[in-house]
Amino acid sequence: MVRFLRGRGHQVRAGLRSRRRAEEVAGLGAETVVADVTADAEDLVEALAGSEVVINAIGAPDPDQASVDLVDRDGVITAIRAAEKAGVSRFVQLSAQFADSPDQGDRLVRSILMAKQISDSVLRRSSLNWTIVRPGTLTDDQPTGHVKIAGHLEPGRVSRADVAAVLVATLEEPLVENQGFDVIGGEIPIPTALASFS
Repeated sequence: MVRFLRGRGHQVRAGLRSRRRAEEVAGLGAETVVADVTADAEDLVEALAGSEVVINAIGAPDPDQASVDLVDRDGVITAIRAAEKAGVSRFVQLSAQFADSPDQGDRLVRSILMAKQISDSVLRRSSLNWTIVRPGTLTDDQPTGHVKIAGHLEPGRVSRADVAAVLVATLEEPLVENQGFDVIGGEIPIPTALASFS
């Protein structure tokens, strides 16, 4: 994500839950700050202060229900409220396919989808200019730069790198402001797919 943002000329402040990865991320040209959504909310406001946009890509480190609720539900809501308080204008949320209809998703991840559904709903009702990106099953495949985007899609797979590129590209496409959409691997170049979203 940092590489894509820097490649588009953005100044990047990367929020990390701990300092362990700070050196690696700083080496990509980003300022690093500790921004733990499960810790003190006021610290998070301070970490976000001065930022124009938040791209939220956090997720629970394991599928345990308590961890999912702590991070994907409550932690994201804390980040949304902190962004509002910090004067952030835009919030791009990495969600998951079927988070808007958990009962249609895979039973194995339904608790995660339900947690994301709640935090996504809070974002939609917030004062922020928002975009919710709901990727299909994530893979470690090489990026293609091509995807399929729509309000709702059949289950599919998409590389993490292509999802990162989509998240960054939303910043330059007004048509996806205050919109949520699914994204899976496809044949359409990312900027074209976003520009044709309706």
